[in-house]
Amino acid sequence: MAKDIIIGGASNYSWDQLKYWVNSIVKSGFDGDVILIATNITKETIDTLSKKGVKVSLYGKKQEDGSFRVDSKGAPHVERFFYIWNTLNQLDKNQYRHVITTDTRDVVFGKNPSHWLKNNLKQNKLVCSSEGLTYQDEPWGNQNLLEAFGPFFHNALKGNLIYNVGTIAGEFEYVKDLLLMIFQVSINRPIPIVDQAVFNFLIQQQPYKDIIYKATNKDGWAVQLGTSLAGVKSGSGDIGKICQQNPTELISYQMKYKDDQPDTDNLDFTIIHQYDRVNGLKDKIEKLYGDI
Repeated sequence: MAKDIIIGGASNYSWDQLKYWVNSIVKSGFDGDVILIATNITKETIDTLSKKGVKVSLYGKKQEDGSFRVDSKGAPHVERFFYIWNTLNQLDKNQYRHVITTDTRDVVFGKNPSHWLKNNLKQNKLVCSSEGLTYQDEPWGNQNLLEAFGPFFHNALKGNLIYNVGTIAGEFEYVKDLLLMIFQVSINRPIPIVDQAVFNFLIQQQPYKDIIYKATNKDGWAVQLGTSLAGVKSGSGDIGKICQQNPTELISYQMKYKDDQPDTDNLDFTIIHQYDRVNGLKDKIEKLYGDI
């Protein structure tokens, strides 16, 4: 019977930074494969991950102390998509159903992702999650889009909602090939961190436009807390800094947010992303998903 994969990337992360992601997967009841693409990682962290049942796919050069290091001038945010694609490309696609690919340091699983995908993906091949703001209403993303694609495409895309590149899932072949496209379109851009802008560009084009489910907070797939009211009040991102400097801007932000605000006291989501951007929530998450 085909199974699912959760796969993420890590560079310069220790077990203490990765354990919440790993432990939350265990607590969710997920019974598929868990793979971590990793470099700049110690032998101790590799060994601990392996003991926890994580399949560690290493790249770079093995050092005398058993650690792995890579000498690259590229952006890890972008390079991860190639390494994840390359790892998936070596697997037997007939053995797998869905791939869930996420960030790792600031992501935990509140529920088994296989259940959501089985019940909600339906005819769609992919799913992503909204940040609740359009590009033109989110200062960092707006500038990033402009620098990545120039004024013509920025003008065409700035009115679109931003979809987070750190919580993507779907059918094996479709996720695999989307990750390769993100990598290929990202390289040789004018700025190094372009993965999210590229992802948002791609999902407005065919074939992705018609086969990706664009989830909101109502769907319960993934919450992006960095742009939520709780995150903004905590000073998250450029909007958070602007609102702290001028509290009246908070009213403007709330009018621009195009989703239901998540209740951080009851995060009923399959994936919880950017929990460290909300005051007090990081401690709760770490207590819940710490050593098990």
